[in-house]
Amino acid sequence: MPLIKAFADQGEDLELIWLPGFVEKAGKGWLVRAATRGIETNRVVVHHLPLGLLPVLPLGCCYSNGDPASLVRHGDVVDLVIPNVANGEEIGSACIPPDLFPIAGYERKIQRVIRYRVNGIDVLVPTIEMIRSLFVHNVAIANALMQPSGLMNLCRAESPGFHPRLHLHFTDVLPVKILNRTFAAEFAWTAVHPDGRRSWDSVAAQSKGKEYVSFSPPPLLNSIWTVRWVRAGDTALVLEILHLTGKHHPCDHLLYSHPSMRKTVSFRPKGFMGDEDDPDTPPQVRRVHDYVVDDEATGSRIDAHQPALPVLGKPSSFDREIDITKVPKTVQQEPATSLNGEIDSPKSRPKKPSPDAVVRDRVRVTTSVSGEEIGATLPPIEFHLLEPADPNYLGELEPLIGALHLMAEMLPTMRMAMSLCLLKPGRAVSVIGHHRRPCLIATLQPEKSPPLVLMDVDHAGGFSLSSLALRYTRMLPFRDMEEHIKRLLDGMVDNHGRWDADLMNAFSTTCDCVRLPRVLRHRERMDQKAYWKTWAMRLIERFELER
Repeated sequence: MPLIKAFADQGEDLELIWLPGFVEKAGKGWLVRAATRGIETNRVVVHHLPLGLLPVLPLGCCYSNGDPASLVRHGDVVDLVIPNVANGEEIGSACIPPDLFPIAGYERKIQRVIRYRVNGIDVLVPTIEMIRSLFVHNVAIANALMQPSGLMNLCRAESPGFHPRLHLHFTDVLPVKILNRTFAAEFAWTAVHPDGRRSWDSVAAQSKGKEYVSFSPPPLLNSIWTVRWVRAGDTALVLEILHLTGKHHPCDHLLYSHPSMRKTVSFRPKGFMGDEDDPDTPPQVRRVHDYVVDDEATGSRIDAHQPALPVLGKPSSFDREIDITKVPKTVQQEPATSLNGEIDSPKSRPKKPSPDAVVRDRVRVTTSVSGEEIGATLPPIEFHLLEPADPNYLGELEPLIGALHLMAEMLPTMRMAMSLCLLKPGRAVSVIGHHRRPCLIATLQPEKSPPLVLMDVDHAGGFSLSSLALRYTRMLPFRDMEEHIKRLLDGMVDNHGRWDADLMNAFSTTCDCVRLPRVLRHRERMDQKAYWKTWAMRLIERFELER
């Protein structure tokens, strides 16, 4: 994830509390206004950031030294069913109740939200968040959002409608490294499906010249949403749409190509074995880049091979599976000949060095997410659209999630956030059936005490591992806590499904690692809310949390 320089310059951890809208400035193009609140000072600052950062600006996200802290966020994760996404009512954000996601010293007056009535609850969805979820999967798409014919700069124009066989010819403006089947399907819906294209075009048409962002949502029917929201009574505010269904493919067979997507067929003489490794070869140096986004940059260099950063995307679920095929251009590499007419043996590709033979050199690189311009000096980056884990698979974590919700109701002064992550691959413990095994991370912030982190790995399939609590002895930046969580989870996987005692002892100066055996493990009672409540009260008592 890139560091956001404007956030890092504030000198404290920040929470993104609102996106007041887009603004166009001479020399900088389109910018997104982002309001942050200081965690310690409660100071509210409105930043003007490049529109290309929109994919990594979900409400309620916290940033430590400009670095997004993905495990610490406001809100609960719930599922909703929207009968018809197009039937929402667009209203002013002043309707948001003051006790729902309160922001001292800042008023949300101008921006728009879309209201849906779901099971007796008024669900308010910020218009910008819905646009982020439907369309804005990476920097290139974000920068095209408010541009005339923005999509046609990324891909050769295709007429909207249904095509039995659709071929997307992407241009050099789009970085080749972000292209995969998931992105191709999302782009085809946006650019070619009549509903997607009409909704995309409405963003610029209805927002330019106005202080707020508006658009016409597409008619997605019986759309199932996974969202992160905050709720007070019969009103809820959606902070982030994590996943949605209801999109339809505009074709039966989808193909995609790019000028830099090539398949080289090289000449290789019969019997050629390649060069042997030289034992005296010095170790390779691999530079690890820490990207810092410069919000003052006016443009970035044109580069179809720019690096892609892994950022969790929010691809949609489509109505059906179709064939999606990459079409690289085949290039025949002719053999080289010497002066006497004999064929020279081609040099072999160097073998991938072992991890021990690589020296990693960390380099901080200032970069830009602005639109590409000739003559710009900063190297561009691209946020990569990943295929996330199935958002509907929780394994056997649902009872603990329910117990934590009850704890939040019992402890109104305590701030709580939850997040699901996946164990790193490579071991048997990393998977359960056809799924990567998930882990629940909950952060609890009492009003007058240092934070508490609760970790519970899905124990489906008979996997036996105690839950783990990290009781911090002092306040720490979110980034430091994330480092502890990652090292403990990776160490557990490497230790064949057991917590690493040496790692836990290494953190003793900042937190106490407490094992919690058999939390909510009676399978015959897992669906009983009375059982959840019993464990909620046990955890409150165990950690001496004030009620």
